[in-house]
Amino acid sequence: MTKLKRIFTVAVLSLAAMQGQAADAPDKSAIHLIHGQAPGGTTDAMARLLANEWSKRMGVDVVVETRPGGGTTIAAGVVARAPADGKTVLFTGSGHSSNPFLIPNLTFDTARDFKAVGLVAATPYLLVTTPSLPVSNVAELLTYLKAHPDQATVAITSIGSSPHIAGALFRKQSGIDMELVAYKGSSAQVSDVISGRVPVAFDNIALMGPHLQAKTLKPLAVTSKERSPMYPDIPTLAESGFPDFDIVGWFGALVPVQTPDSIVSAYNKPIVEMKQDPAFIDSVKKLGATVIPGDNVAAEQFVQNDIKKMGKMIKDLNIKLQ
Repeated sequence: MTKLKRIFTVAVLSLAAMQGQAADAPDKSAIHLIHGQAPGGTTDAMARLLANEWSKRMGVDVVVETRPGGGTTIAAGVVARAPADGKTVLFTGSGHSSNPFLIPNLTFDTARDFKAVGLVAATPYLLVTTPSLPVSNVAELLTYLKAHPDQATVAITSIGSSPHIAGALFRKQSGIDMELVAYKGSSAQVSDVISGRVPVAFDNIALMGPHLQAKTLKPLAVTSKERSPMYPDIPTLAESGFPDFDIVGWFGALVPVQTPDSIVSAYNKPIVEMKQDPAFIDSVKKLGATVIPGDNVAAEQFVQNDIKKMGKMIKDLNIKLQ
């Protein structure tokens, strides 16, 4: 067993029983759930939660594979080229929506070459400051940055990421000429914000938990329309003078577009079931996320709308990888 693969096998019931028609259900050979992030992160943890639930509820082996690189486009390309037989599934998120507007000459079309199986969860991003900054809310932060333009710097995780888009939108809507500083990962970024080298940052809320508990970072707002159930005392940016601010990271499963609807339905049913399971909801909450209700039809509409939304936002904010 490699470090990049883990097999979950729990025989509970067959796909044929779920569907009522054996001819409509895929066979019992392993499902390969592929994602484009490094092992150990939030995406990997979410993928393994889904793999475990699919194994329990469908009685199949699910192999989680990581194919990092290219802003998740390597993993997406593997799935786009795979046979449409349900054996190869893409586990992806917000980058799937933004990549076609940031990365030229992709070999696939995110809107046309995939079909949504189901959404699993969504997580907001968090606006934080160094504890030494004399502010306690977004309004005070804006006043401070206007008075100290030399400190109007915001740390983000990588060019083209959702935190980058959040930072660019915050800069535009605030009217303050903030410099966005991109890091290759959260560790270096967090270190610089804690030390005060960079006073402000946007990052994944799931990664901020230990720093919030240790009070080494000061939270000001979340980027979603609604407050995070994990941190209900932290206001949203929409509540803090940015009424249209709504950027979240989402996680979901997609398959090649030619995959039969019978397979999509078979795979979606346990996703709908698990999102109603208190134990699963609690597992998702521990990752700083909330489950996204709805079936595969709702998931497909969500993904298509998000692609359009991200395309318009990236164009309006003039975000480029170089």
